[in-house]
Formats: sequence, structure tokens, C-alpha cells
Amino acid sequence: MKTKLILIKYPLLAFFLAAIIFYNQYDSNYAQKKADNNFKGKPFPIIDFSTLRDTLYTFSQYFIEVNLATQKAYLYSRNEPVKEFGISSGTAKLFEGVDTNEGLFVVQSKLPKWHSVQFDSTLMLNWIGFNHGIGFHALEGSGYYRYLGKKKSSHGCIRVSREDAKDLYQKITLDTPVLVHNGNNAIFIGFADSTELLTEYSYSNLFKLLPGRYSKLYEGRYFAEPFARLKIDRSNVKHSGLPIGDSKRIPAKQLLLPGSLSLEYVVADVSKVAIERKV
Repeated sequence: MKTKLILIKYPLLAFFLAAIIFYNQYDSNYAQKKADNNFKGKPFPIIDFSTLRDTLYTFSQYFIEVNLATQKAYLYSRNEPVKEFGISSGTAKLFEGVDTNEGLFVVQSKLPKWHSVQFDSTLMLNWIGFNHGIGFHALEGSGYYRYLGKKKSSHGCIRVSREDAKDLYQKITLDTPVLVHNGNNAIFIGFADSTELLTEYSYSNLFKLLPGRYSKLYEGRYFAEPFARLKIDRSNVKHSGLPIGDSKRIPAKQLLLPGSLSLEYVVADVSKVAIERKV
């Protein structure tokens, strides 16, 4: 009874309250209709985020991905199609041999010819080093060609054909990223525009930072807070490389906070990652 008296006594207040209720109902219906129109005629997308990867960025024209599990490598370019080529990596099964290390590296050295000090001064052609004494190279003979793309047969380096070694040597520059994995990398490389401002950390800080970013990815909270776009080159990636995480720990679901991201952008981005990555 008291409420009715107040509304009768203050008709302007009653009108104001009614307007608020109407607006809230209208706004809710409008938002729902807008959402329906965005996906009208299309099923609401179910996104599998297990293909999502953290990304570091390069100003280089190329980067190389090496899949040790398949003995295949891929040369990515800003302007050219992805080039696939066979490799033969290192194996500890050979006398004095070592398995080629996984990690995210950058090219640290280049030499058209280099003699191996460890293995009877073996001539290595078009040497591209990235992990201490480990790098890409070709050999003079062709006997090793039968292992390329099929079997690990080197003492640690990544052997490629003379044709591919020549092509790589002509295109690759110092600072070019080299991602080496067994199909389980939680990180990938992206090309940055020359005008883009990227965040740069020292090697030690970057080494400590990445596991935290991977943890957010594993927890399904990768989109919960913005991450800096990080630059990599020889100034902050040393010969020992950076950790690449474990993609097997990435869940299919990621938390998407309301208004934080465009759903259509997320769908396109994850699809792009799934298409471009070679695993």
C-alpha cells in the first residue's frame, strides 16, 4: 500500500522507473537479435583451440620450421609459398652422435664451406648454424640423399640436399628464426610489419617469461589478458635457444571474456594457425 501511495504521489518517478524497465528489456532483445543476425543461416561455431599456439615475431623475410618426427622442414616466406624439403637430423644411435635439440633458435652464423673439426674435417657446404655447433648443411657426396625426409642419420646437424642448401643459403640471413620440434610445439613464429612496435626482452627474461605464457595457454586462459607481441633476433635468442612448450597440454577450450574479443576474429585466427602450421 505504501508503494502505491508513493507512485501516486510522485507520477514522474513512476514514469522514470517504467522507462528503465522498458529500455533494459529492449536493449536485451536488441543484443540478442544482433547476435542472431551475425550468425544467421550459419551454425554457431564450435572452436577447437587445441590448434592454438603462442606466437613470437620476426622482422626477417623468412623463418624455418623443422619437424624431427617427420624429418621434414618448411621454409616460410613473407611473399612466397611455403617450401617443404626433406632433412636428416642427428641421432644418438651413431657413435659420438647426438639427437638434434628441440627449441626456438635464430641463425647465428653462415659459411659457404666449413670443415668439421670433430669428424675428420668433413666438408660441409652452405653451413647455416643456429645451435652452437649444430646447423643446416649439405655434403659433397649423394649417398646421404636416400635418408632425406626419411631417417635420422647425422651426428647432430641437419643435413639437406645440395640444391636445398644452396637455396636456403641464398635466402636466409642472420637473425632468421629456426623452430625445431617433434610435433609438440606450443609456440609458432609470425611475421611483423616493419613499422610495428614490438616488445623486446633480454634472453634471460624471455627465457623466464615464456613458461608463464604457456601456462595460461594450458589453463585455457590465453585470451583472459592481453599478451605483448614479442620480437626475437640474435640480440635476445642465444645459441641455446628458447623453450617451445608442449602442445599436448593445450585444451580444446579457452576462456573468452565478454567483449574482450570478436568471436569471428577468434575463429579466423585459430583456423589460420591450423592451416599454416605444419605438424
